[in-house]
Amino acid sequence: MMGGTVTKAELRKAIRVRLAALSPEAVAKKSAAICLDLSRTPAWHEARTVGLFAPLDTEPNVDLLWAVLGKKTVCYPRVCGDDLVFLRVAGREALLQSALWNLMEPPHKDEHIVKPEKIDLLIVPGVAFTADGHRMGRGKGFYDRYLASPGLRATAFGVCFSEQLVAHLPVEEHDRPMARVFAA
Repeated sequence: MMGGTVTKAELRKAIRVRLAALSPEAVAKKSAAICLDLSRTPAWHEARTVGLFAPLDTEPNVDLLWAVLGKKTVCYPRVCGDDLVFLRVAGREALLQSALWNLMEPPHKDEHIVKPEKIDLLIVPGVAFTADGHRMGRGKGFYDRYLASPGLRATAFGVCFSEQLVAHLPVEEHDRPMARVFAA
């Protein structure tokens, strides 16, 4: 674990260095362990609608959760201005298109928007997490704003590699903690 008094920018840089050292095999193994642990939770089993995300190469491959979805409805985030919206998708194979910051997002269709109150479980990426659920994102605040949405009742689980766990994060008023962090 990393810790101490550092700025968010310094911490983001240090985490990027640690993640760059992970081999594709390590990423695959750690991703599988994270998804297995997450899929064994009551929150996963009880959820009817799950918000996933399209992982970057330095994020856990939560696409593995498609294998254990059952009849769950799945939605993915899309950046719209300063906010995220989650859009329902029918399948992983052809649902996403390249967007800002090398993100993959579903195409925007009003009829596919999932209102915050309809999501039961939200799987959230981050640059760094603490074991008790504090999260630091990439710096734009998209997830923090979404997690503060009126009506959102979803359980929010953070997912990361153990290289992203830190002892302490600078926490600001708008930062929203995760119910649990899954790391491997």
